[in-house]
Amino acid sequence: MIFADANFLIALFVKDHKFNKRALKIWDKINHENIIISNSIILEVMTVLNIKLKVSKELLEKIYNRLNSGKFGIVEDINLYNNTMERMVNYLPKRLPFFDCLYIEIMKELGINKIVTFDEHFNIEDIKIID
Repeated sequence: MIFADANFLIALFVKDHKFNKRALKIWDKINHENIIISNSIILEVMTVLNIKLKVSKELLEKIYNRLNSGKFGIVEDINLYNNTMERMVNYLPKRLPFFDCLYIEIMKELGINKIVTFDEHFNIEDIKIID
């Protein structure tokens, strides 16, 4: 199993993204694997695409449908928020975003130790960044 971070998925789906070619190469290596995302990944991807990148309505719908197509295993993560908050506070004084702490928590819960991401701060504990 491999966990897919929001920034990887955004780079994968947006052709003019600065990491698109890199994401496509990684995807070619992993697309036969069991790729896991969470409902919060979907929320984060859609928000960044809509607000920050301002992609078209058509692309928003296409990506949303692709994320929900069955290619990705989607984990419900709301039950991990309290553990996530504890993890976030325990990293202080180093600061990690809540979402990233949530994704680490999901990975620990499911025994996943591989992630596709462009965030170096995931290179902690026993997590391996796939590149």
